[in-house]
Amino acid sequence: MAQSSLPSLPLEIFEMICDELPTPDLAALVGTCCHTYHRTIHRFAQRYVEVYLDFSDTSLNHLHAISQNHIMRQYVQRLVVMAPEPYLGRDRPWHRTAAGHLRNPRDISSIRRFRDDLVHRLVNCRSFIISPIPSPEPEPSETEPSRDDHLVPDDVAYILWDIIADASLPIKLFWYGKGMNYTSETMDIKRLPKHLIGNAGFRASWMQLENLHLEHELTPYNFSFLLDLILHGPALRKLYLSLGPSDLAMEFFAELARSETLPGMLERLTLAFTTIQADDLLRILCASRLSLRRLDLSGVTGLSTGWLAVLSSLLGEFPHLETIELDTLYGGEGVTLSTATTCGLSQKGFGRGRGSLEEMGMKLVDLTSQGGMLDLSKMQGTGLTI
Repeated sequence: MAQSSLPSLPLEIFEMICDELPTPDLAALVGTCCHTYHRTIHRFAQRYVEVYLDFSDTSLNHLHAISQNHIMRQYVQRLVVMAPEPYLGRDRPWHRTAAGHLRNPRDISSIRRFRDDLVHRLVNCRSFIISPIPSPEPEPSETEPSRDDHLVPDDVAYILWDIIADASLPIKLFWYGKGMNYTSETMDIKRLPKHLIGNAGFRASWMQLENLHLEHELTPYNFSFLLDLILHGPALRKLYLSLGPSDLAMEFFAELARSETLPGMLERLTLAFTTIQADDLLRILCASRLSLRRLDLSGVTGLSTGWLAVLSSLLGEFPHLETIELDTLYGGEGVTLSTATTCGLSQKGFGRGRGSLEEMGMKLVDLTSQGGMLDLSKMQGTGLTI
């Protein structure tokens, strides 16, 4: 039998071949022989920086197998839950307490093993994304489980937060929300862990969070919970909030802006499809004025017509701000304040009043009126020199 010349190929050629192969074919190549394994395993492991999970036994077993390989487990950084909503954890019954949340999920052997894999083996996996894709509801049948018998996205959040709190698991990113993909009711507070914020293990973990992405319709029931998630993240660098265009959202941001524990090290702030008043936005920005690098506003309502001129006058207080991106902002009574605009602020010409913004094509004079100017006295206490 002719001997294969594949093992003798230069490593660079070997890696080029690996890059062109579909994952199943690459997996087959990895398992060809010991020599090939050592030359391909790292390229193969790079395919698993993100691991997709639907909390079925199959997907939990797959993650466990990865965790058993001392090379592959080093590459896993993010767990992503994007299974169609009715099919999360569909191959087992899920029992609930009378209060509505899952009953002791860590008592389930596969979940307990999942917890141990995260804590002891997948030590670089500290980012979690929950954003299920829409799926048509299946036709009802006598065997079709009820909504309480299978997982919904809020249950996934419960399991992850329960493990995080139990193990004091340090985390970097937590994405929890609907976006374009979410169709079920979100942030059903009865399905989430009780007394989560007061749990010492959770607070120790959450204090290390750097990136928080929340997309939920605010209700009187989830208002305080969402607020606490932000206010207990002092290390946040990136914050994305899409809370719906409502008076309740305006109240939310007013309370957030005036909190003594408002995160003060943000590098990027994104607000999308929500309502906020200009002075509250400026308070939030000013809290992170020494670190802020990027501001993105999309579909935001409630801003006064003079807010952008005030921000422009304060640019000198934001030494690291590089980009401001605005997309369809609305003032009172639906008045359009801005359509799509991106301002790149160079370090050399930055913080010099209106000039650098206007040079990017933003006509501040068209967006400013004396009647819409902010009362700068409201900004007292922020440490700014006005």
